[in-house]
Amino acid sequence: VLSTAGNVGGIITQAVSVVMDLEKMIVPPTSFATIGGAVASANTVMQGHQVTALQSLLKLLQDVTGLVKKVAAEYNAADQAVSQGYGGQGLTPGTTAASGLWSSTAGAQLANTAISASLGGPGQPQSVTNVVGYLNQVGLGQQGAATVPTGSTAQFTSWLDASPNNQAQLGVIGVYSGVARGFGDVPGGVVNGDMVIIDPGSASGVVGASDPGMMLGIIGNSNQLYNNGLLQPNFGGLATLRVYRPMTMSV
Repeated sequence: VLSTAGNVGGIITQAVSVVMDLEKMIVPPTSFATIGGAVASANTVMQGHQVTALQSLLKLLQDVTGLVKKVAAEYNAADQAVSQGYGGQGLTPGTTAASGLWSSTAGAQLANTAISASLGGPGQPQSVTNVVGYLNQVGLGQQGAATVPTGSTAQFTSWLDASPNNQAQLGVIGVYSGVARGFGDVPGGVVNGDMVIIDPGSASGVVGASDPGMMLGIIGNSNQLYNNGLLQPNFGGLATLRVYRPMTMSV
């Protein structure tokens, strides 16, 4: 639910830019001199109605997103209260429950593998081979791994986006994809073992438009990014951030 809310947040960010652009598209009344002031006035009124309508839609989307996040947070709080009522420990702040779909154990193992392999390394933010190797070392993504495109991060990203089956083949599942300024924009945050792809050039609408500016790595040690070395994430102001989480079962 929080991931969906995050995606809506990305749509809202893009829509705000559209509204701002629309507000700038006011045609000067003098441009209508040849066809009359009545047409000029009608154009101004129509443009104003369009901006107002889009602003109302954005306000509604923002309200809905806020309510969805509130419901998810309150459900989590209620779930912890029930757990504690039956003698369980519940969740401590900052921890993530392990479900049947993904496990903190798999994520921790993947993070440790990436960190160990990165000691003293120069960092290779575009190396798909490294990351696929980390997944294989912890027992993920072994079936059909030979078909994974490793030529570039852009090719790898397009392949992941093409089908959930491709993600399952690697033993991961996409939990977030949206415009972000940093890892803090991900609802619920990123956790150790998450595979992330940062695409600062995707504002153009083309995946990998800034390749080799794209970055690929594994999260470890409190939101640090590793790929044969410690990386310095580059969001370039706004970037498309994709987050994939390790799974514990075949899909």
